[in-house]
Amino acid sequence: MTRFHWLVSALCYAAFILAKAPDIPPAEALLLLSALFFVPIAIRLIRHENSLSQLIIRMFPIAACSASFSLIFYSPFFSFVWLCYTGMIALFGALRIWERGGRRLEEVSIDCGLLYLPFGGFWLFAYTLNLEVMNFGLLIVLLTAVHFHYSAVFLPIFNGMLGRKLKRKNRLYKTVTWIIMMSPFLIAIGISFSKIIDLIAVSLYLAAIYCGGFLLWHISFKNKIARRFVIFSSVMLMLTIACSLIYSYGVFRGRPTFTIQEMIWIHGLVNAIAVIIPALIGWHLERPDPAREKHDGKRLSRIFGTWRIGADFLNRQRLKSRISYQGLADDMGIFRTSEFRPEMLPPMMIDFYENTADYVLKAEIAWRPWFKPFAFFYQMISVRIGQIHLGMRSGWQAMNGSIIGVDSDKDGRENVRAWVRTNEEGETIFVALYSVHTHEKTTYMNIALPLPFSHMTGILKPKAEDGCLILTSRQPQSARGDEGIFLSTRAGTFKLPLAERFKMKAAGQDRLFAFHRMWLFGIRFLDIQYDIEKKDSAS
Repeated sequence: MTRFHWLVSALCYAAFILAKAPDIPPAEALLLLSALFFVPIAIRLIRHENSLSQLIIRMFPIAACSASFSLIFYSPFFSFVWLCYTGMIALFGALRIWERGGRRLEEVSIDCGLLYLPFGGFWLFAYTLNLEVMNFGLLIVLLTAVHFHYSAVFLPIFNGMLGRKLKRKNRLYKTVTWIIMMSPFLIAIGISFSKIIDLIAVSLYLAAIYCGGFLLWHISFKNKIARRFVIFSSVMLMLTIACSLIYSYGVFRGRPTFTIQEMIWIHGLVNAIAVIIPALIGWHLERPDPAREKHDGKRLSRIFGTWRIGADFLNRQRLKSRISYQGLADDMGIFRTSEFRPEMLPPMMIDFYENTADYVLKAEIAWRPWFKPFAFFYQMISVRIGQIHLGMRSGWQAMNGSIIGVDSDKDGRENVRAWVRTNEEGETIFVALYSVHTHEKTTYMNIALPLPFSHMTGILKPKAEDGCLILTSRQPQSARGDEGIFLSTRAGTFKLPLAERFKMKAAGQDRLFAFHRMWLFGIRFLDIQYDIEKKDSAS
């Protein structure tokens, strides 16, 4: 927060206090305290700047005034403005997840907190509309809004900060993280439908928080003062969550130990003063760094597609180069690592990649049964676009291919060449732009497929296993590389929840078989088999 933001927040909060004095509603005061001070500090704590985060910061004064006026005047208009602002914050979290392709659990935990915030905005909107959602009284509606401006948001964020400090994410941390991320929903279901579910959810929540506190005690901090603040916050949270369990147990028995008004002071005020504030101070002093992703825009193509790609895309966009290429790679020796030694593979396999134009291909495409309905509608689009058009035909079909030089200056990568493949009907199957890049002594195959106003890039790592060539976008758990599948647009580059694996093996002296498998969110959806022969052998 800048000084101007602090001033705006202070003035808005002062206006609320003056308007409500002398009978200041404690729940409303707690909600506004989070909206005006805690939320913007937490966004800064994440340390992820992009155009959307900058817009969120610039729009904060308007959002702060709207949050304040919504409770001063009970105005649905101003609460709706705040709801839209929380939606922007949730979008920021969703885009962070997309950029990483869902990787890094500690960052997902942080983003989960951001995604919960619009629920708080919605319940505030319902409160100002005087709307009793699901037969809940207005006080419960307000307290639900408070819940989604406090623990539902900040505990996942603080848990993510803990994860950033952990050198190794063990099973305990992963379990704690999933419980913390799921608990707001489980507790909401319990409150709405079942006292037993509510009691179980709060018990799991308590166990996760205590286990998180155990992990917190065993990590090292750069700043000793920061550690004291964070530990104090954790201890106080353990006490307040224990009170919540006592309250839930009392409700379950039908004899509440505390009244709702008492819980507002015990669970609400103490959480704000003794949990949220010390934790924000501590983590701000410590400033744990997020893990950096390996890939960057310098390794990705600058060529974006138009509404139609097709086999003539390079001609239409004037992207052809006078340089001619014979294969997908000039020398497979550039990929040499401890996992890939070209001499361990049959010579024909190396020759295929270095002299691709000398080979003919047949392919058999098999969509997994669960994906066939999506593939049916997808082919209607892909045939018009002329890119990644696999169709629904069963059996073997011939693929005609050509290698075309691409203007590397316009592409931004080195020695770019296109492999354009069409089917027997003349429809374009693939227009793929091949290059390589090297990072940390590992050379990757870098394949860009132009899409409408974007492109999808597969970064594949070569391996040699048992006489087979493997190209994979999957990263092993024990190492971090550049492998992955990315979507690039004018707005930025995002890691997709896709994975692919090619496996090529020799079938005698004059034939190769290749198996291409793809996964979506870890679920296999496509298999392609290739039968590859040299042109003189095939004839």
